Formats: sequence, structure tokens, C-alpha cells
Amino acid sequence: MMTVKSVLVDRARAVAEQPLDRAGVDRTSIGKLVREFYAKVRNDERLGPIFVREITGDWEPHLEKMTDFWCSVILKTGDYHGRPVPAHLKLKHVTEADFEIWQTLFSQTAAELFAPETAAVFVDRAERIATSLKLAMFFRLAPAAAGRGQ
Repeated sequence: MMTVKSVLVDRARAVAEQPLDRAGVDRTSIGKLVREFYAKVRNDERLGPIFVREITGDWEPHLEKMTDFWCSVILKTGDYHGRPVPAHLKLKHVTEADFEIWQTLFSQTAAELFAPETAAVFVDRAERIATSLKLAMFFRLAPAAAGRGQ
């Protein structure tokens, strides 16, 4: 039996899976978002050192990869072929709280560059991605107590 809630959830999923079709959202504007966001990340006292340890030398390959990623997320281009979870699992200095900083900087950047409705789509998708990464990086089931149920 379909409930109102299940219909709304299905519609929300369908919208999230569709490419964003808004004027001014293309590879160029997404590349600008990526570059301005990472400029803020590099200047952040907490996140900056984490990224500097991981990305040495030329940042352009990382920025292009992130542009491919966001074009795939927002425009559904299929340009990104990486594996974000394994890439993030190796980051031993990242804490769950760092995601709040990341999301704040990303939200600010999206709001500066896009109309509110468009920025909201970027932020919503970023929040979903952050939730997935946090679950992969920090959620662990406690081991069963030894001898329980015996």
C-alpha cells in the first residue's frame, strides 16, 4: 500500500537523480564553485593543513577531478570515475566535526555563486554525500559481547 510519505520519498529520490537543468549551471560554473570552495578550504585553519598533507604540488588535477565529480552529481554527466569512499577512508586526521566545517564552506560558496534555489540543490546533494562519507568513515557496530547468549 502506498502512503503519502512513500510517494513523497519516491518523488524526492526521482528529483535527486535528475540532472539539474537551470540556466547558468554548467561545467564552467561548477568549476568556479570547486575552485572558490577549495580556496576557502586551503585557508581554513583546521581543513587547510589536512588538504596540504594530502595534495602536494599542483592542485589543478584535484580541482579537475572534483569538477568532474560535481558535474556528475549535478549534471549527471558521468565524467567522474573515482572512488570517493576509499579515498576518504585513508584520511586518518579527519574527524566527524571536520565535515561541519566542510559543509559550511561549501554552502557559503554555493550561496555566493548561485541563485538560492540552485544553491539549495548543491547543498542538499553535498549533505547527502557528507552523510554517506561520515557513515563509511566513522560508523562502526560494536562487537558482540564475548559469550553473550551462551
